[in-house]
Amino acid sequence: MRLLVRADASVDIGMGHRVRCQALMHVFTALGWQCQFAVDRRYHAFSAPEDCLVETEEAFWWLAATVDLVVLDHYDYNADDIAALYQHQPNLLVLDDMNDRGDFPAKWLLNPLDEHYSDSIESQLTGSQFALLRPVFTQQKTIHTLPEKLLITLGGTDPLALTLPILQALLISKFPTESIQVLLGGGAKQAEKVLSFCEENSIAVAQGLSDVTPLMAQAKMAISAAGGTLFELACMGVPTVFAQVVDNQTRSLEQHVPLDWCRSVRFDNVPEDVRQQRVELLVEEVNGRWFDIEWQKKASIMARSLVDGDGANRVAKTINSYFSVP
Repeated sequence: MRLLVRADASVDIGMGHRVRCQALMHVFTALGWQCQFAVDRRYHAFSAPEDCLVETEEAFWWLAATVDLVVLDHYDYNADDIAALYQHQPNLLVLDDMNDRGDFPAKWLLNPLDEHYSDSIESQLTGSQFALLRPVFTQQKTIHTLPEKLLITLGGTDPLALTLPILQALLISKFPTESIQVLLGGGAKQAEKVLSFCEENSIAVAQGLSDVTPLMAQAKMAISAAGGTLFELACMGVPTVFAQVVDNQTRSLEQHVPLDWCRSVRFDNVPEDVRQQRVELLVEEVNGRWFDIEWQKKASIMARSLVDGDGANRVAKTINSYFSVP
């Protein structure tokens, strides 16, 4: 059986689509499927050698018709685009977050939020139990010391370059540098400046890690972008102040912040000259929660109850069973 994943990654798009699709592909591969990404040639810098680069939508349609299953994780596809793809490959799994594209057909729909879609979709896999996490999150390592770090991770690319101003604001607020752990993605903006700042101020920093669970396990709290990392931090039970950096993170924060395991500050809807004020608000929120041990305990319990890390297995096995039926 052959699976084709349509997803792109770039500094502006981020790495989240690719990362969660890789988690799904890992399980399908274990089930005996042959899996491959289809990537727009414009984003080849963030592709892998084994990916199939496509020039046009027609070229992708042709590929889609030659495989058994297509996974679509792409915000540039509106309802009409999805319907056109469905005509070429009805065995279509659409990954969604915002539920704002209108009515479209698909065999399966996956959204880790509690959303409802039309009857045009045959099977709806919705809720945090279907969050696609990498295999390491189902094999969490036990840490025998109390978490004591503030983990700062703004995604694979840090599209708004927030890591450095957040660090600067934390130091101005007298937050202890020995309690800070920075995690940079491989394509993070201003990475060299961040690395230099961390070295000058004796701040722990890591970049491009394949397994982030040890750092998350050591985190008492986190500052994070609110993409797929939201579900990873929930799985690890880390109370978090999220920086919303793109519009498609709105729904997840609307559903998770009221559960009181996280807070959020929005950056994507303000001009660049206002972001510094938002950075200061975010740092104020962190400082206000850093010593609130009671809230941290309740928040951690709530977060862990939402995501168990087994979502990719649930999704892949559900779909695989469809093809296994005689």
